[in-house]
Amino acid sequence: MIPATVPTEAIFDCGRLPDKSLPVHAWNDDGEPLVLWRNELQRAQNVEGFKEVRERRQIVGVVPGGGWMTEWQDPSEGTSFADPVVAWAVYSDGDARAIDTDADGEAVLLSPIAKHRRTYHPGQIPETSLSGEKAPGAAAGGR
Repeated sequence: MIPATVPTEAIFDCGRLPDKSLPVHAWNDDGEPLVLWRNELQRAQNVEGFKEVRERRQIVGVVPGGGWMTEWQDPSEGTSFADPVVAWAVYSDGDARAIDTDADGEAVLLSPIAKHRRTYHPGQIPETSLSGEKAPGAAAGGR
């Protein structure tokens, strides 16, 4: 058995659900990936839905938010609010994701796919509002 020294993941097709990934913990003597499945190291190819093996993205750095903002909209109440992006997480493949803070001050890595959120830099793009809002960043009720 050869330990996995490069972060790698096995990808599994879950039908209509998003693909699932499991970290590769080791490689067998034939070079096949081994994953932890039901409390045992198993060949990834033996787990239902196995599709492929790929290098796992890792956060390699964090840089300051640089004045960027993230704006959220609550469609049920028709309100929105804006928060500063406190930092950007930079991944090994060059991608970057915004980091915000929650109500308790905990750092939250924002999903790149959010229906009711936009991330913008006030000095770089025209101020356009989300649907149902009059001014970017203005919260109803004076927040």
